[in-house]
Amino acid sequence: MNAIAKITDADHMDGLLARQRAAFLRDGAPSRAHRRADLAKLKQALIAHRAALEAAVASDSGHRARHETAIMEVLGVVSGIDYLSKNLRRFMLPERRHVSLLMQFGRAWIEYQPVGVVGVISPWNYPIHLSLMPLVTAIAAGNRVMLKPVQAHTGDQ
Repeated sequence: MNAIAKITDADHMDGLLARQRAAFLRDGAPSRAHRRADLAKLKQALIAHRAALEAAVASDSGHRARHETAIMEVLGVVSGIDYLSKNLRRFMLPERRHVSLLMQFGRAWIEYQPVGVVGVISPWNYPIHLSLMPLVTAIAAGNRVMLKPVQAHTGDQ
């Protein structure tokens, strides 16, 4: 199945969500190595398709400079991927918490776990950064993602 599917039917979307949930329940949370590999693949694809993304944003906005898209959008996402990949081990470690004096022999910690499937609805003004950064953070957290970019309104609805 294509990684990106054009969804026009609500029943189809419900089915896609059900398959995403079933896959998460079947496979469980991805390992740190798997998350890093997914982030690396996303970074590689982003860099490989940078020129096409810049052209698409310029075409959609009608005036956005290629360099603005490269700096404000593509570079921001690539930097975010690098940061999350570098710090992923630390983010996945349990965080110790202090316990009450009455429970002095006990231990407490917070262990972050993925929720499964995350929905991301992104605005149109910076379409690459505002859709892909939530995608990147959700992947780093071990979630599956359904992404819905919102199109710009032209004034006539």
